[in-house]
Amino acid sequence: MDSKSIAESIDNGVGQFSAEATITVEDLIPLFDLSDYPEEQHEILKECNRRIDEANSKYRVARFREDMFAKGLRAGMYFCTFDRDENMLSFEFNDETRKMLGYDGLEDLPNEFDSWVKTLVPEERDAIVKLFWDSVRIHRDLPDITHATYRMQRKDGSIIWVTGAGRFIRRIDDGSLEIYMGCYLDITAQQELEEYLKIIEAVGKVFNFSMFIDVSDMSYRMISTNEYVEKAPKDPDALKFLKNNVDTTVAESFRKGLYEWLNKDMILAAIEEHGSTSMEFYSEGAHRWFNGIFMLGDRNEDGSIAHIVYGCLDNTDAKLQNLAQQKVISEFETEIYIDSLSQIRNRRFLDEKLIYEPCHAVVMSDIDRFKQINDTVGHRGGDEAIRKVAELMEQSVRKDDVVIRYGGDEFMMVFFDITKEDLEHKLSYLRSALQNITIDEHPEVKITMSFGAAYGTELVNNMIGIADKGLYESKKTRDTYTVIEI
Repeated sequence: MDSKSIAESIDNGVGQFSAEATITVEDLIPLFDLSDYPEEQHEILKECNRRIDEANSKYRVARFREDMFAKGLRAGMYFCTFDRDENMLSFEFNDETRKMLGYDGLEDLPNEFDSWVKTLVPEERDAIVKLFWDSVRIHRDLPDITHATYRMQRKDGSIIWVTGAGRFIRRIDDGSLEIYMGCYLDITAQQELEEYLKIIEAVGKVFNFSMFIDVSDMSYRMISTNEYVEKAPKDPDALKFLKNNVDTTVAESFRKGLYEWLNKDMILAAIEEHGSTSMEFYSEGAHRWFNGIFMLGDRNEDGSIAHIVYGCLDNTDAKLQNLAQQKVISEFETEIYIDSLSQIRNRRFLDEKLIYEPCHAVVMSDIDRFKQINDTVGHRGGDEAIRKVAELMEQSVRKDDVVIRYGGDEFMMVFFDITKEDLEHKLSYLRSALQNITIDEHPEVKITMSFGAAYGTELVNNMIGIADKGLYESKKTRDTYTVIEI
């Protein structure tokens, strides 16, 4: 058979692909019925419907193009011939296949079986080649037309998905395989769409409430929702809508942190660097703990983020379990890290937990003339003075800052986020507030303290010596403070 006859045979064979019935596309995402929603929500729902319709249209076109192609639309094609012992005699690509794979002409991608093998993704290559030869070996047990979907590698290294419709043309007299030919369709866009739909479906099942957000204008499509979200005022901007949810249902103590977190630039930066960003909060409406998560949806062709996904994960059970564990840990730490007299953190806590943490300020202090106080009011009165000083200092710092009984009448304060001005105000306040402390049975005894502070950004360990120098300076006059800036 000459090359012209082979080409005519292939053309005729392709024409026969249309024998199968057309497909019916039913698995589409339904549109929102506006009549089911209040009128004030109609504009955002119309925009959602427009986007859903675009996705449905893309999906329909992809499915019908695939079906038409599989039934004979000539595009990327290959054909190979066999002798009566079913050994391959020749293998050829058409120009459309070379264009699809980014090759330029016959010299760039020769008509050889190994050329086809080269276009397969390396990690899948052996399995697909085996499938090809197994199909040839048992072709008599297979229908005339077979279909396969797999990945191919273009010349530039990029990967595409193709669907192939293969046709066995057998010899009439003995049924041996004479020609095995087929056609390809690049279905990368459809494959990505189907994968996207699977992801969306999975996201909807995992998250209590979730959204698919367009980064360009922050419009969104609701993937899954709940009764508490539905109570929040709607807004076409995803972040404004989420802030409305915060106002409606989130406990007040969490709102400030969530407002700051719901920042587009910060979210995108976090996703680029870490893949996601999350924040935990408590819902007063649902009486449940949740973890809000932003993660990557997909990217534009230039690599920039096109869409992000927001999901709200109910982690109440895990939270309660963790709180129970924390209670056990807290009880243990109370035993070993809390000073029994002053009921504030002890030196062991500093040495084991705090010493190598970065901070903004360390303050060292002690009670002025404490030996004289002990001599006047006794050790029980001295213990009372230590307890009352510790209580004042503990009440004067934020929850995240730490007050430690360093030893005897010495105290230490560690501030993790404070300005120099606020630090000086804090020390001035303590100096003044100490005037209100009296020993119950000896109101005539006045308590003053000297303070030395190291201010900067350093490890706690590196600040202690500097704070001690400040305390030494203050002790020269007593009842004052000295701040040394690093």
